[in-house]
Amino acid sequence: MNCLEARKYIYDFVQKNWEEEMVEDFLKHLHSCPECQEELRITHMVYHGLRSLDDKEELRIDGSYAELQEEAGRFLFHCHFFSAFRIVSETLVFWAVTFSLICFIAKYGVYLT
Repeated sequence: MNCLEARKYIYDFVQKNWEEEMVEDFLKHLHSCPECQEELRITHMVYHGLRSLDDKEELRIDGSYAELQEEAGRFLFHCHFFSAFRIVSETLVFWAVTFSLICFIAKYGVYLT
């Protein structure tokens, strides 16, 4: 992801319109680009500030920014976890079906007519 793509995604990131690949690429880019980090911090500050005024809640910009990053990290963890779980499940189903077919063929032979 380059800076232009990252800056286009900042508003979606702050709004938590997350997609696994985009969040992963975006966070990788942020670790290496201080300009985009600052752009994200400013956008988050404005968005969170306006939202807290509407909701009449206490303004905690830094804490909220850290929470956003932690939540994005948890989102990625859950995506990776469930992706791995899906792969393991599909593999187990494949081997269960294969084993069942082998047992069926061993019991009844190859003549199915």
